[in-house]
Amino acid sequence: MSFFLLDSGIPTAELTKFVNFSMGKFIPELILTAGFLFAIVLDLLIKDKNAKKLVGYFAFIVLAAAFAMSWDQLAYFHGEMKDIPKWAGGKMIFPYSQTLPAPQLISPSEGFFAPFSMVVVDNLSVIFKMIISLAGMFVVGMSLLSREVEDRGRRNGEFFSLLLAMTLGMFLMPASMDLLMMYISLELVSITSYIMAGFMKDSPRSTEASMKYVLFGAFSSGLMIYGFSILYGLTGSTNIMAIKAVLETQFLSGSVNTVALTVAVILSLVGMGYKISAAPFHFWTPDVYEGAPIPVTALLSVASKAGGFGLLMRFLFFAIPSNAQTMQPYFNWPIILAIMSALTMTLGNFAALRQSNVKRMLAYSTIAHAGYMMVALVSVGAFQRLIGQDPGSPSNAGITAILIYLISYLFTNLGAFYVIMLIANKINSEEIEDYKGFAKRSPLLAVSLSLFLVSLTGIPLTVGFIGKFYIFIAILKQPQYLWLVVVMALNSVVSLYYYVRVMQSMFIKQADAQTAPLLGEMEIQADGTLRYSMMSKIFIFVFLIPTILFGIYFTPLVDFAGNAIRFF
Repeated sequence: MSFFLLDSGIPTAELTKFVNFSMGKFIPELILTAGFLFAIVLDLLIKDKNAKKLVGYFAFIVLAAAFAMSWDQLAYFHGEMKDIPKWAGGKMIFPYSQTLPAPQLISPSEGFFAPFSMVVVDNLSVIFKMIISLAGMFVVGMSLLSREVEDRGRRNGEFFSLLLAMTLGMFLMPASMDLLMMYISLELVSITSYIMAGFMKDSPRSTEASMKYVLFGAFSSGLMIYGFSILYGLTGSTNIMAIKAVLETQFLSGSVNTVALTVAVILSLVGMGYKISAAPFHFWTPDVYEGAPIPVTALLSVASKAGGFGLLMRFLFFAIPSNAQTMQPYFNWPIILAIMSALTMTLGNFAALRQSNVKRMLAYSTIAHAGYMMVALVSVGAFQRLIGQDPGSPSNAGITAILIYLISYLFTNLGAFYVIMLIANKINSEEIEDYKGFAKRSPLLAVSLSLFLVSLTGIPLTVGFIGKFYIFIAILKQPQYLWLVVVMALNSVVSLYYYVRVMQSMFIKQADAQTAPLLGEMEIQADGTLRYSMMSKIFIFVFLIPTILFGIYFTPLVDFAGNAIRFF
């Protein structure tokens, strides 16, 4: 990380203090960086391919350490929500001062005032880091039990090394305060995910998925960086807070180039929309999800999507100014997101109806869920200027709803992919028709998968219902977007149909001549059910318990997510 402070006139001693301050706030990322480098060395030292799993255990420890240090950075709020003056904001780190004010030391306890920085450490970024690192830990556990990864044991060290590098990029995405840092972090995630998607290079399906991912990713990244360049040309800065200040001045003076700004924002949204699988930038998702190893698919569907939403929120909330009187953004991005969200959830759900492969079906399902989360973003934009000021404002309700949804999605979607992975390990198939009669062979897996699918639908007494409920509450506060509420409700009904198809195949349909050979060659216990390791069963309950518990007692989840609005 380079510092542009040579012309700032800061004494060397003060600069050293600031470097130490910045590095002290960067500990989770430093842990991931050191872990990535050490994992590569560890992989080189381990010659036995069966012992390569040690790199996986090491990666789990690194991710757990990053999660713990992120938790330590969280400024948890225990007082009354109305006690706003006591709220603490985030800390800016890694500043630069080419033509902007240099950072100044306020006090040893409060650190530095550096409004124009590369990265920020606040509750919004910290909560995203916790979600991402937790998802990474779960995926490492899934990978250690995955036959797809195990069969390629000689490359397991590379797999877990890339996972750590990808997590580092996802950590930086929601914390980025500069267009260059946004692009670098997104590309770090993209490049590593291209390789991981094609991890099974002996499989034509995996190779095809990786190639399509590269092509779509390169195209969308090119459009995004072009949009960033236009923003730089309009404002003379790449820092999003400086961009916001310049644009606000231009809007007030009437000198803003509306056409150029519109093009810049739309092109910038292309790259971010591609990362969260929003229509019409979703075309890569079904093929990549189907062709990649199941643990990679799970990681892309949860952690990568969370990082993408963090980046999108940071860009929209910090780079686009809002009117002090109306509280609404000068550039009407909420209507753009409203149209995109309606298109995304509708296309995702109706395309999922036709799928026979359960991974491909869940790929379209994740597209639909991205549309649901974008609805909450729309509610934030309608009162953007009140973010972090009025705890009861629609904007803060929208931010809380997004985080609740991401946490609920973490357990339910990873749980669904984990059960699908266990089933695929046994029958070597991901086709819904091959699930016929599976409830008799493994009641635990059939019931668990059904509960995860019910939660994804948003049925009460599951955590998925809580996520959708809070999104409905947030958007209902905006009367102009009631049509979006109707679209979301209808899409939720549509999603129930294709989830029920999987349950119908497992519980109602009987094994036929096609599925009998798949079930006949598996290890059977004395009671006639499939044999699974104890660790596999424990992992199921790791996902299942929060799915049910937070669906019944969700107060801690809401309180935890509500702390994110302190980032202003």
